[in-house]
Amino acid sequence: MIFLAKKKRSTKTDDTTRNNHSEQIPKTNSSKGPVNSLPYIAIIAGLLLVIAYLLLGGGTNPAEYPTGPPPGTSTDTQPALYTGNIPEPVLKPEFARFFPDNISGMRRVTLIMDPLNDETGGRFISKVQDQANLIYLSESVLTDFEIEYSVYKMESPEAAREVLDYYTTEMGWNTLQKSYGNVTFWIWQGYLEGKGRHNGMYIFWDSISGGAYLPIERQGTSYIAQTNADLLCLHGETVQDEYFIMVDVHAPFEKVNEVSDQMFIEAAALIAP
Repeated sequence: MIFLAKKKRSTKTDDTTRNNHSEQIPKTNSSKGPVNSLPYIAIIAGLLLVIAYLLLGGGTNPAEYPTGPPPGTSTDTQPALYTGNIPEPVLKPEFARFFPDNISGMRRVTLIMDPLNDETGGRFISKVQDQANLIYLSESVLTDFEIEYSVYKMESPEAAREVLDYYTTEMGWNTLQKSYGNVTFWIWQGYLEGKGRHNGMYIFWDSISGGAYLPIERQGTSYIAQTNADLLCLHGETVQDEYFIMVDVHAPFEKVNEVSDQMFIEAAALIAP
């Protein structure tokens, strides 16, 4: 962070003023006896001491440092662990049927992000009628995976297929097909490119909205989880009628296929039982 320095006030004394001090000291009146000059000498000595103090930096305010506060002064605010209630997500029936629940070792939390809109630059926003977004995390605060699971109700099955074509054909992201039961996911193997979330990343909590979010263009003051490893990407997209479904898995390199297979199997069993 760059701090703008305040312009320092000059501590340089005006030579003209200083040279005129002698003219301001009353002259000795021989008819009344000698005038006591000690008070004036004491005043001048005191002024010189003040000037010397300022020149040595004793009067510098911390805010006047050109690069901010003095060295060693921390200005970072560390987020605090959220200890309040994290409610179970409330989903409309038409969306609830798509989201796995009660997976061993996982908790699910409302996600107040829009992955589709973020990844496509808002291209399909006019064709989205409704959506539901959850994030799956470890039951403990430290987590070695995070899964963003989103379901979008598009205006038609054709619109849902159009979004999938954007990911597979137009952008060439999801090129690998993997079938789980009656569902085929198109996979983006981001982990092979080193794409993912860094170790120590916070998953923040928004008490007003009642949901979690990642530190993408937004930071927070309270968190509900923190990654304890570098988590790499393996994303799977699919369609079911007018619904476009995104299951974006993030896990350590050695576990990302295992975690994604587990999640895709759970999802497929609900998408097309």
